[in-house]
Amino acid sequence: MKKTIIIDDRPERKKLHLSDNSIFQLEKLEKNGILTLSDGIGYESDFSQLDGFDLIAIHRTFLTNLNIFNEFVDYIKKRDKWVIIFSGGNTQNTVLLNGHQLNISSSDFYTEKLAPFFEEFVNESNMTNPLLSFLYGESWRLTLLLQYRYLLWEYEDLEEIDEDGDELDIRKEEEIRTALWPDGGYRTIEDVSEEIEIEKNNKQNK
Repeated sequence: MKKTIIIDDRPERKKLHLSDNSIFQLEKLEKNGILTLSDGIGYESDFSQLDGFDLIAIHRTFLTNLNIFNEFVDYIKKRDKWVIIFSGGNTQNTVLLNGHQLNISSSDFYTEKLAPFFEEFVNESNMTNPLLSFLYGESWRLTLLLQYRYLLWEYEDLEEIDEDGDELDIRKEEEIRTALWPDGGYRTIEDVSEEIEIEKNNKQNK
């Protein structure tokens, strides 16, 4: 069975964002052995203790206060895991490591969809992009395709993004492209528009 963990050095933080019912649902998942709720004590010096978890959600300040953020990133790069790094300082939600790492604000992480997501992650075997599903919902692919097409429109072509785009747009283009297509290859506006129509039709036929 898949296992998940939320590491938050301030466990009371979730009470600021979640209803009593959502907190109850998280605690229920913990009782069922699906989820571990931790303040991080015991994990700060030995990341190998996280090897048994398939999904790790961790508050950024826990890592930065202990000066172990870079070590943690090196650890997750070597492991086939899904990772959510949440923080109030994250003003832009981003997906990295080919969809395996999500940087998200605390208010977007601690929402009513959190407990259902963890339960679905554990029980569903066909969640190919769980972090994107958490961020954008079932229509994550259509959302990313629309964002990618907008970037192509804004810069007219990919070469302009590479040559004239600001750092955020260059990074965003790469993140979206690698999340959408496993081969990481570039697509034209025509290619993306065609995929958008396919996604729309699939959604309507469900």
